[in-house]
Amino acid sequence: MKDRKHAKAAWITKWKREDKPWGHEMVWASFTAGHGKLLTLKEGKRTSLKYNPQKSESLIVLSGKVHAMYGDEYTLEDEIAHPWTEAVLEPGMTLNVQSHCPYRLTALEDSTIVEIGNHLQDKPVRLEDDYGR
Repeated sequence: MKDRKHAKAAWITKWKREDKPWGHEMVWASFTAGHGKLLTLKEGKRTSLKYNPQKSESLIVLSGKVHAMYGDEYTLEDEIAHPWTEAVLEPGMTLNVQSHCPYRLTALEDSTIVEIGNHLQDKPVRLEDDYGR
């Protein structure tokens, strides 16, 4: 057996529910650099228009239909040269968002989305929010 300072391990965690004005999240973390969320977005509700300073995310639609509005890291500075993109996401589709890229999701019907990201402790910068946060 190798002589190691720290043995690698496997372990079990439990997710935590966080209620949101647009639905709720089931949040879990496994490693310092990785986390996941199961988002339930109610029909007609939308997330804030935001970006994350450090966190990059992949948002995978499991069920429902979601309108996504997203930009690149320069969209907020120059919407003409770096316009917003809009798309309707259906089950099996993924929106990949790198840090500093703004986006917003709107549920066209009740939807379930898996979010996989890094930098769990990163706080979003909200540009617009329907719920006064």
